[in-house]
Amino acid sequence: MIQIGSKKVGQGYPTYMIAEAGINAGNSLDIAKQLASIAKKAKCNAVKFQTFKTTEIQFPNITYDETVELKKYCDEIGITFLSTPHSITAVDFLFPLVPAYKIASSFITNDYFIKRVRVKGKPVIVSTGSITHESKRATKEEVNHFLSVVNSSNLALLYCVSSYPCYNLDPDEFSEFLDEYSSYPVGISCHSPEIDYSLEAVELGACIVEKHITLDKNFDCVDKKVSIPPEKLEQLVEEIKMIDEEKGNV
Repeated sequence: MIQIGSKKVGQGYPTYMIAEAGINAGNSLDIAKQLASIAKKAKCNAVKFQTFKTTEIQFPNITYDETVELKKYCDEIGITFLSTPHSITAVDFLFPLVPAYKIASSFITNDYFIKRVRVKGKPVIVSTGSITHESKRATKEEVNHFLSVVNSSNLALLYCVSSYPCYNLDPDEFSEFLDEYSSYPVGISCHSPEIDYSLEAVELGACIVEKHITLDKNFDCVDKKVSIPPEKLEQLVEEIKMIDEEKGNV
């Protein structure tokens, strides 16, 4: 079990739902706020963005000053603000803003980056995808190496297939992942444009779901192929709640 803000996350607790706004806001603070509001309306626990160096932005993204304003807005509407750092500078910048760090799949083998996150002492959520392997998943050796470097039990692991989009969950593969890392909260970072993948993962035992969102499917966003619109997000959260109730995770 880990704790993110006031919420306990792990087996036996309600599924922790993260709406992944990512870089779908582009460089618009207004759109970022709209995405946060969508996540709040759908009753997600958190909304997550991504933070790059302001001097080395690789994708359209809001500035550091706008990120601070966005954090304040999330506090005002009552939803947890999260953001994935994509540089050491971003790790330091986000420290006072986030209750937990999210590490992207691309940093799972970056020991220097992982150690910088570790010394901050916050809970860590890590995605275990990969763009360097045919499976689009980190190997068991890579995940175990990450665990040895981060050296913390205050940690959650997200099963992730780095295909954009990824349509189907392999239930046997996911169940094996759950069993292998049963001493940690295990969830899923879902790159499907539908909700069935996430629901199946929760049925099997995922206690965290990270799902990409967009204003609507016609909106020209970077992650359009892996995102769901507001009405689908609300449906996903409601159906996850029903699964939790059936399991007694309330």
